[in-house]
Amino acid sequence: MSEIEPPLLVDVHPALVSFLDAALVAEGEPALARSLAGLRLHGWSRCSPACVHLRTAPEGRADSTWIHFDGDEVPGVWLQLDRDRESFAGMEICGFDLGADPGRPTGRPTGRPAGSGDGGT
Repeated sequence: MSEIEPPLLVDVHPALVSFLDAALVAEGEPALARSLAGLRLHGWSRCSPACVHLRTAPEGRADSTWIHFDGDEVPGVWLQLDRDRESFAGMEICGFDLGADPGRPTGRPTGRPAGSGDGGT
């Protein structure tokens, strides 16, 4: 029996992917922006029910390098690069309203105010 692939992040959260695409291009990271199209939603971190870390790669692919988009004018989203530094293994959704997400476990936040977390998974 073959394994079902997780959904594309852009299909579940198109506004988030659109925001990240524009932000990465503005930061001079067009290759990383292009990688967004292939990201899959592998689920939410299981570290705690309140954690807002989305996994966009299989377990074990995360690097310790992060790109932070946050501030007064920008919703907080922190991107965790994968080990190859060519895409993302996950992201903290700190201040971006994800709206409805049928895959989000009951009680999981839709995002938290920027600056309210430590950026870890």
